[in-house]
Amino acid sequence: MLNRGQSEQDAFRLALARTPECPPLEELESLAYGVMSANRLSRHVNSCAYCRTELQLMSSFLEGKGETEGERRAAELLRARSKGIFRLAFPAPARQPWWKAAFTIPRIAQACLGAAAIVLLLGSVIVFRSEQSRPQLEAKKQTDHEVFRSFTFAVLSPTGDLRETPKEIRWEQVPGAWTYQARLLEVDRSELWSAKTTTDGIDLPADIRARIVPAKTLFCEVIAFNAFGKQLADTGAVRFRLVQSTGAR
Repeated sequence: MLNRGQSEQDAFRLALARTPECPPLEELESLAYGVMSANRLSRHVNSCAYCRTELQLMSSFLEGKGETEGERRAAELLRARSKGIFRLAFPAPARQPWWKAAFTIPRIAQACLGAAAIVLLLGSVIVFRSEQSRPQLEAKKQTDHEVFRSFTFAVLSPTGDLRETPKEIRWEQVPGAWTYQARLLEVDRSELWSAKTTTDGIDLPADIRARIVPAKTLFCEVIAFNAFGKQLADTGAVRFRLVQSTGAR
């Protein structure tokens, strides 16, 4: 059961509480300023402890009453120490070294996303270039097929060990060949002589024949070209050597 003191406190709170008939605070403020006539609210204000208290507080505030010297000093002290109080109540976030922040989960996730984007970009570039170059290779195989099907053909003379000094170089004809280049090479593959012709043979000049001496190994090479100057075939380096010179020089 409630004791007598609690019952008195409840009755006191009920007497000072706001009632549904109480006017808004704006009307009480107008009454305190003298804008609204007191006759309209006089009956309710005289009978309502809540409205009388609110009206008295507003009047005291407007008149500047109720603030003691101690209260003014306390207000000035609080204003002077406001920065320190706010600094203690809301401390600034602690700064973290950059090397610790770099290895946090959000930074690592950002780095992984950036790396994935770079890999995706590089992959797209590689695929694009391969798709661009593929038609060119296929077209080259179709229009210039003879370059990729380069083959060899045979030198008919001179080859192997010879009893006479050779007077000419002869070789097999190559289908589609427009010109041939005949070359004589030393053992170290340095060029001794070179000439071009449109037939399947060419005579050796007298000064070159004079340099073909017994026991000296030389090499002969012929290359076939088409009408556009593209190489069709070659004989490779064919070895020959004069073992006994009985022919005219």
